Amino acid sequence: MRDIRHLLIISALLFAFFGCNRPNEVDNSALKTSYIAINGADTARLNLVVKGTTFKGKCAISFNNKYTDSGEVRGRINGDTLLGDFHYLHYGSEWKRIAIAFLKKDDKLVMGEGKQSVYLNIPFFRAGQPIRYDSVKFVFIKTPNIL
Repeated sequence: MRDIRHLLIISALLFAFFGCNRPNEVDNSALKTSYIAINGADTARLNLVVKGTTFKGKCAISFNNKYTDSGEVRGRINGDTLLGDFHYLHYGSEWKRIAIAFLKKDDKLVMGEGKQSVYLNIPFFRAGQPIRYDSVKFVFIKTPNIL
């Protein structure tokens, strides 16, 4: 009985030592950048972590300071284009997921707009339909970390 208890304690300690993330370790290969975009009374904040050809992060869009859509973004990078999805809490009451696209221009990210579809609960921009990056609602500029 005593040997089993010692074995369990050692197993738990090994699990805690090797299984837990170490908060002091820094991933130097990931690039963390924050952005903000303002259009009239609407403000969007974007905090991205880019690693290789993927990105993830948080996005919050405030509409006239009355309500905010906030959630997570994730996706893939292909050249100067970031394509992915935005999973967010809409009006603070229901979860939604939409396709999202950004075009890198200098130190800015232009949020694209286009026709979207959903297949197996995965949003995407329709093939053969262009994603517009001119006259869009949000153009993000780099800022210090804000989210």
